[in-house]
Amino acid sequence: MSYQLTQTQQLQLNYTRRLRRPWGGELNSFRNTSDASITSFGNPLLTPEYSNSFSLNYLKQWDQHSLLVSAYYRPTSDVIQRITYRGAADGKMYSTPMNVANSTSTGVELTGKNKIGRILDLTTNVNLYYYKLNDFNFDIEDQTVKGASQDNFTWNARIIAQLTLPWDISVQLSGRYNSRRVITQGHRPSQISMDAGIKKSFFNRKLVLSINCRDVFNSRKWESYTGSDTFTRYTLNKRRSRTVNFNLTWNFGNSQGQKKRDEQTNDNDEEEMSGGGYDM
Repeated sequence: MSYQLTQTQQLQLNYTRRLRRPWGGELNSFRNTSDASITSFGNPLLTPEYSNSFSLNYLKQWDQHSLLVSAYYRPTSDVIQRITYRGAADGKMYSTPMNVANSTSTGVELTGKNKIGRILDLTTNVNLYYYKLNDFNFDIEDQTVKGASQDNFTWNARIIAQLTLPWDISVQLSGRYNSRRVITQGHRPSQISMDAGIKKSFFNRKLVLSINCRDVFNSRKWESYTGSDTFTRYTLNKRRSRTVNFNLTWNFGNSQGQKKRDEQTNDNDEEEMSGGGYDM
């Protein structure tokens, strides 16, 4: 529901129910022993997690700027997260996803879009919220695996800057920051990363050279600290290090003329189909 306060201001009241189904790897019970320190496997008994999101939004627009402020409350049931435990019989480490507990997120999200002059476009998003994950306990292999209730205030931010320069040059920078956040049996430390790209056109935009650098500071990584009465574990995952890609594109032919010909062909096909006994 929305209510127009003025020509440039609007109030919105939203309700959304979201469903997140477990993906194939989370359901596959095959035991992965590629990591010598832990055996991981999926859980075919997983059920979907459901989120009910209630939000009150305020939208304000200016000539070259807009601001969206959203206050939300989002309870989630049957949260899917991995739990880690030590086997009672062999003492080895195991990891598997479970529907651990219910969670609640309550916070404020701000999204701003700004056009500064003719050369700079900024999109900024900041999300500040309080997160709570309830406690749980499971009976696994003749033992009880427990997890205490956890909560903390956390926030994340993302900014995208698009810079348009003379001589058909454009530059884009994208930065992201995630603060410390709690997970089942532990927490994840803060993380910061940045991507960058530059594009240059030649010969009336027929030749385009683009250079993209992913993870400029080589800082994109996934860390976690987990533990219980029987173990303490630190995990560091990194999919790839800093990468730089060069792309050279040559555009030829008359795409405008091709588009018109395609439209005319579609019109002719529709006319032929309308001459039949029924319309689709």
